[in-house]
Amino acid sequence: MTIKDTLYLHVGWSKTGTSAVQKQIQHQYEDFLSRGILYPQTLQWADHSHHPFALSFQSSGAYKSDMNPPQALEKLKLEMVSSQAKDVLLSSELSPFYFNNPAFKNFVKEYFSEVKVVFTVRRQSELLLSLFNQLVKDPNVRYRASLFNLAMRNISWLNYFENIKRWSSVVGKENIIVIPYSKNITEDFFHIFNIEKKSSDENTSDIVNPSLPTRCLSLVQEKTKIAKDNAEFLEIRNNIINKSKDIPLVEDTYILFSVPEQQSFDHYFSRSNQALSTITDIDLTGLTNQEYKEIKVIHPEFNI
Repeated sequence: MTIKDTLYLHVGWSKTGTSAVQKQIQHQYEDFLSRGILYPQTLQWADHSHHPFALSFQSSGAYKSDMNPPQALEKLKLEMVSSQAKDVLLSSELSPFYFNNPAFKNFVKEYFSEVKVVFTVRRQSELLLSLFNQLVKDPNVRYRASLFNLAMRNISWLNYFENIKRWSSVVGKENIIVIPYSKNITEDFFHIFNIEKKSSDENTSDIVNPSLPTRCLSLVQEKTKIAKDNAEFLEIRNNIINKSKDIPLVEDTYILFSVPEQQSFDHYFSRSNQALSTITDIDLTGLTNQEYKEIKVIHPEFNI
């Protein structure tokens, strides 16, 4: 097989528009091919992410792959052999640090001239709230702990600078690309490859992974404790969402995330976020915000 030019690894972070990016890449699969970029088809989940590939190297909670690393790499190789594309793009926010795996390192050395790693990042307090939402709504997770607990467990993971520096030490800082989250995250991502984002089908929503209404979070946590299985969890969760439409906003009395808490959390990362400029030139305005809003939700003991 002819050696390819570049392996692009879009490795996250989660809750930074990754699902929307993956969906749009698949929608414009042919446009990427015309630019000489293969977005592998055989290593995808239904959401068009490459989670099966990522999870073969390291499982993530309840999510696992049915392949081991050599099998995943062989599957990738077969698709590369059948394509004339000079570059390959893999996207999974569940990606581990692949270079810990000898088979991956040897594969890259044998088949690619270089590796570029793409990161999508978001203000930490926003990402934390979005992650909390994802875990609370997921019947396979049913997250019961507090937002504070989640924050403490993910302090290291949310230190963008330290995590990106680890990749930079292997691929070189010139091969690191960082994109701050915004409503235009898909367009910004496509700009890397000089590809214009096209409109999706009229009946296709840009919202790939809809969140719970924020005001329902604590209520869902509390009321789904009695759920015996996933079906009952979903029934209770969806019932809360539907009934919440008739609950007046004055009932949002429970403070989930105060302004001082948000500010303190972001301040903790301010220095490391600033240090990102030593790795790559990015606009840090997306990681700073002077306007915070208290996050109030329906009280978990509200009788629905």
